[in-house]
Amino acid sequence: MLDVDFRPGLLDDGATTFVGDADAERAALARLASTSESGGGGIDDALSIARVEAARLRFVTHMCMHFERACGQRIGKRWCSSYEEWIATACETVLIPTSERSRAALAEKLAKYGADAAEIEEACETMMTKSRELARNLVRERSHRPAGSSERVRLKRENDASVALTLGSTSVRVNAEHFHKLRRLYERCHGAETVDEDAFLTATFAMVCRYDAAQGGQVRFAGGHHTALHGEAFDVLRDGLGCGMELFASPLNCRWPKFCSAHGDVDAPFGSVGSYDGFAPKRGCYEVNPPFEPALVLDVAKHLDSRLAEADALNESLTFIVVTPNWPNRPCWEALRNSPFCRRVEVIPLREHGYYEGAQHRKKSKYRLSSCDSSLIFLQSSRATPVTDDVVGRLRRAFAPKQGAKKK
Repeated sequence: MLDVDFRPGLLDDGATTFVGDADAERAALARLASTSESGGGGIDDALSIARVEAARLRFVTHMCMHFERACGQRIGKRWCSSYEEWIATACETVLIPTSERSRAALAEKLAKYGADAAEIEEACETMMTKSRELARNLVRERSHRPAGSSERVRLKRENDASVALTLGSTSVRVNAEHFHKLRRLYERCHGAETVDEDAFLTATFAMVCRYDAAQGGQVRFAGGHHTALHGEAFDVLRDGLGCGMELFASPLNCRWPKFCSAHGDVDAPFGSVGSYDGFAPKRGCYEVNPPFEPALVLDVAKHLDSRLAEADALNESLTFIVVTPNWPNRPCWEALRNSPFCRRVEVIPLREHGYYEGAQHRKKSKYRLSSCDSSLIFLQSSRATPVTDDVVGRLRRAFAPKQGAKKK
């Protein structure tokens, strides 16, 4: 019978049997470094990045109000989740959609909710005009460097439960437990005895601004696309399968010190190696919990199959545990289920599981109930450790809803 060491707290940085792929991690970090706008790496460059992220958060929050007016009545109570999905389509300017691809995505969303051609055109024109204006403003913000400014990120401990970080007129809040976790992650990356407090606070402010913006700037409503497994589920994966890294995480919701994330440019100081699609492991065991967007899940399925084919060719042990909604008949789910590397699929009914909140870093309630049945899809190379009934049984129990978990 499997002996699981259940570890309390948000971060598991204790002893592990995880055998990763150091070469793949170095290659991913090099790719990330080549695409990030980090300047010279000093505090002035870090503050410049933080000011841009503060502006991004303000602009995305402002744009959210326009989205509610233009699309909220048509979409109904899911308008905020729809906004979160729409800003994620942005490519030229992170989280501020300006492309025709983003316009088409919004038009498709409105048509799904029954809007006619005239309503779609008016809403799309309103939102694209506003987002392109804000993108231009962000470019100006990026090029503006206040001469000789002594401004720094200020830390205020509001109470025992939370802290506030402020730069200029923009403030973000983080639960004290998460703030402590972020410090531990930062110290692991930079050395506990060499950490510069200003640098840590500036990096933390910039990163939290980015994630609050990614959730639409409306944290009270949003966060459904950033949920995470319970810590106990990760503990079962670690001790049952040797898992030790996530392909979709953030400094705020990661369980382990190394992870892939969507915003590597601001996450790297906390342990990110960049986006999943820039990470090509040949060995190891990885948890994969992507945002539940069909197009993305399909891309993930293709990426994982490529990695597993390479692992088989090299006679290496490689495992991916993929968490998705139970979506039979959808092409993205079928691509995972029908993969030649699929060894097992487990379905967890709606009422039998929950997750960490997407905005867990600042909500009072850390837990939420699942809004649908979920699938656990185990993809493995030929040499990988087989998934046993014992591991699956313990994993199911670890998914059980937490007391006080909220509905979506």
